[in-house]
This record gives sequence, structure tokens and C-alpha cells, in this order.
Amino acid sequence: MSIDLDALDAEVARQLDILAYPQREWVAPRSGPDGAPTLACAVIGAGQYGLAVGALLKRERVSEVALFDDSQQGLEGPWATFARMEMLRTPKYLAGPECGLPALSFRAWWEAQHGVAAWDAVFRVPRTAWMDYLRWFRRVSGVAVHNGWRLISLRPAPCGTLLELGFETPAGPATRFAATVVLATGFKGAGGFAIPAHVAQAVPADRVVHAMEEFDTRRFQGRRVGILGAGASAFDLAIAALRDGATRAEVCVRRAELPRNNPRRWMESAGFLAHYVDLPDAARWAYHWRLKEISQPPPQPTFDAAMALPGFALRTGFPWERIRWTGEEIVVEGNGHRASYDMLGIGTGYHADMSRCPELAEVLRHAALWRDRYVPPEDQRHDGMAAAPYLDRFGAFTERDPGSAPWLARVHTIVSSANLSLGPVAASVSAMKYVVPRLVEGVKRVLVLDQQARDWSEFLEGEHAELRPYTAREDEAA
Repeated sequence: MSIDLDALDAEVARQLDILAYPQREWVAPRSGPDGAPTLACAVIGAGQYGLAVGALLKRERVSEVALFDDSQQGLEGPWATFARMEMLRTPKYLAGPECGLPALSFRAWWEAQHGVAAWDAVFRVPRTAWMDYLRWFRRVSGVAVHNGWRLISLRPAPCGTLLELGFETPAGPATRFAATVVLATGFKGAGGFAIPAHVAQAVPADRVVHAMEEFDTRRFQGRRVGILGAGASAFDLAIAALRDGATRAEVCVRRAELPRNNPRRWMESAGFLAHYVDLPDAARWAYHWRLKEISQPPPQPTFDAAMALPGFALRTGFPWERIRWTGEEIVVEGNGHRASYDMLGIGTGYHADMSRCPELAEVLRHAALWRDRYVPPEDQRHDGMAAAPYLDRFGAFTERDPGSAPWLARVHTIVSSANLSLGPVAASVSAMKYVVPRLVEGVKRVLVLDQQARDWSEFLEGEHAELRPYTAREDEAA
């Protein structure tokens, strides 16, 4: 049996009311250098994490919150743009943006429209349905989102207790001031993607694409496609290419065998997800390094779908060592293998290098990286991991040199390169139940410490009468 979304909307409001305590607005308003009211928190990114953070801050009575996203409304995140999987890779029963409110969950949204039996029949969440759910979540949670706003700078304001954010907007440049910032821009905020240099230099730009790039896959029609990578995005790209008319799609893997193990599912326990941040640096590094060493296989349904398509091939032990463009085709060679393609696809993930994000230049000028805090064993060295930001347990940047930039404690992040500090699956749906509340607590902590003098004054001098005045006659009667 199903209900309509109007009824679910009402149930969301009811559950919010049940959990509303304490209801009092508590964040002191303040003005920026321009005289305008400031934000208590500016959330950069309105995808799944940005929406969850914004909604939970509202529930915690932090009302002056706004989300900023450079995408068009309804196209935030990867789900309706470059993501090509049929379904999410995480199990359907994971808790996500709802952060403890059942009526806000994907399951409640799905059952309201399709019924309990339909939920039982779902294997994993369809990708397009997840995007539709996030659009609904945005509406019912009532978070304020500014679309088409791209962050171009982030620095401390002269007063020291505010942050100055510069944006490019549809109406031109804009500046906003906020007490705190949460960066929730996914892989783009971690450094984005790039075509490997030896590929980009050898192949015409219109003959190579990245799996995280938004483009029309019909450009593969009638062509032979070689795809570099062993993970899900490489297989997704191959499936999309063949379904849109490619004559052949080959996934090329440098390893002798495709990875089979995925201990990330083992990590999905209440103990590990909640308390990874409490592990010693050596343990966090070792977990993360081990995951990189073994890599991650595509989900079984994705693998099966690719293998079943005519024209698909998996070529292991085939690193792309030499690439050349003949004028008519691309010749790839490596480890004794040779292949000819019309187009290349890159499915090797993203750059974990925030120095590629110019808007964060001032942050990174002062922020500690893992290489500043931890020296791994010789056999676990990894330049990409060493370049990850060294965050505190609330996801805030920390100072490279103590005392040099205390304002960094106001900048929190859950971009992909935060995984080393916060957990190997911190930036995915898997850990939202634990990571989002911790980010929100970090924001609230800053706000409370900012106004401690004002709060003390109100505590001492405010009117807190609980008992009404009584008369002398009432006193005598007692």
C-alpha cells in the first residue's frame, strides 16, 4: 500500500515537530564589513552532502544558512550529469541525508509512491530515482539554495571572526560573509579530474574523454573505444558507449587481474564509521593505503552487464605505456599488448590534490596536510595521500603552523580528499549518518564559542522568570 507525497510531506513536518526541542533560536545575528547581515554558515555545494548539512543545521536552529552551487537547479551532483551507472553502488538500506528522521529517507519517499512491496523488490537504488529524491528532499527541508553561484575565493574577513566568500553569479561578481563554511563539492573540490598527460599530449582533444566528464555518449557511435581503468566508472563508460552504438569497447587494466575484494562493505559498522576519526594517524593511514593498494572492483551487476554486451572486452595486464595518433586511429601499446582505437576513455578517478582548486588558495597556504603531520613507513608512501588535508574530527582544516591562521577552524570540508582524515567512505552515502552530524557539531561549536560573552551576559542579566509574581495574600494563605 502506498501513500501520496502530500501525505509524506505532512509526515515530515510532524516528525520535525516531534523532534523540535530545543526550539529557541540561539545564534546571535551579526553584520559583515558591508553592514549587511552575515550567514551563520555558507555551504558550498547543494548535492547530497550539502543538502544534508543544510537541513540538519536548520533542525539545530541555525537558521542563517545558505547553500551555493554552480549547477543549474535540479542538476546538482553527478546523478543527472556525468554519472552513468544504472543504480547506486551502495546497498539500498543505508541511512543517508535524512540524519535520523525516517520520513525524510529515500525508503519513505519510494514507498510513498510505489508501496512497500516495490521497496522489497528493489535491489539497489536507481540512479535517476536518487536524483529525484534529492530534489524532493531540497523542497521539503526548505533549505535556501543559490544555483549558478561558483565560489572563486575564500579568505578571512578583516575582523577575524568572519569569512569572506567571493562568487561568480548569473548577475555578476558577489561577496558574502559567513561565520563558518562547509565545503561539500565532492571530487571537484578535491582537485577534479584530468586526462593523464601522456594521453592528452598524444591524442587530439576530441578523441579522448574522461568518465567524470559530461558529454553525449552518442559520439561513440560506430567507433572502437579503449577505456583505461579498473573501477566502476570505467565499466559504466563502456556500457554507455556500446549502448549508444560503439562497435567495440575494451576496458584496459594495468593489473594482471581485476580486483575482486571490497572491504569497504566490512567498514560499514556503527563502530568503524563513527569512530574511524579516533584512530591513531598510523592506523588511519594504513587503512587508506591498503584500500588504494587493492583498488576497488566494479559492483557485480555492473560487471555482469558489461560482460553480456556484444563488443565488450576486458584486457588485464595492459598498462598504456605508449600512445600515438596515426591521423586515422589511436595505437596503444604496453606490456607486450597492442590495440587500435578510434576514441579513448579515462576511468581512473579524480585528482586528490586540492592545490588544483584556485578558490582554496588562501586556505591551503596555511592548512596542514598529512605530510606535515605524519611520516608513513617506507613501503606505504603515497604522494596523493600525503597531499590530503589534515582535518580535525569535525572536518575542519587545521593550521600548519599553530597560531598562524586560527580562522581555518571555521572552514569544514567533506570533499573527496577528506576521506583520509574522516574515513575511507566519508564522502559517500555510507557514512552520512555519522559524518554529517559531526560536521554540524563543528559548525555549532564555532558559533557557540564566538558568542560566549554575549551568552554569559544574557544568562546573568536576562529575564528568566518561570514563576509568576504572587501576592501577599497568596503568601499568607500558604
